[in-house]
Amino acid sequence: MPRFIAIVCAFLILGLLPAAPSVASASTNGSAATQARAQEAKKNRKGKACPTKNFWLGAGWGVDRGSRSHKGVDLGGKRGTPIFAVEAGRINRTKRQSNGALQIVLRGKSGSMFYYGHMDKVLIKNGQRVKKGQVIGKMGDSGSRGQVHLHFEYWKSGRESDAINPIKFLKRACKSI
Repeated sequence: MPRFIAIVCAFLILGLLPAAPSVASASTNGSAATQARAQEAKKNRKGKACPTKNFWLGAGWGVDRGSRSHKGVDLGGKRGTPIFAVEAGRINRTKRQSNGALQIVLRGKSGSMFYYGHMDKVLIKNGQRVKKGQVIGKMGDSGSRGQVHLHFEYWKSGRESDAINPIKFLKRACKSI
């Protein structure tokens, strides 16, 4: 037995066996992990929420629609899938369009505006304040019978005429793209 102890000690001295971590290094690692979690939570607060979940990409930006081009991205999914506020802000308008589509326009705290279309249900009211990630509607096919999806537009400048391709926004906000 003494010979075994001598061999183990020699290996420890030579650095061939890992030493047990000290209490100081364990607490340092613990605080580093805590700091990493805090930074991740801060990043999530600053980031955007995905406008829906469990979706697939449908018609994209610029697709020819006859006399106009597609100014958003269609996110296909199942009827009733929740639709989320992508950032905190105020609901600028909710209405039914002339084609029958239910729409929501959200003005985010950033000043950008976000258009959501074709829902079966709108769960908020004009002027209402919303939090990032709050459920604001349910996916459907209003104004587009048989094609359950969310039509999503990003008006970065806050003006509808300045809609930009939302795919980069969606890639940052949604894990599934």
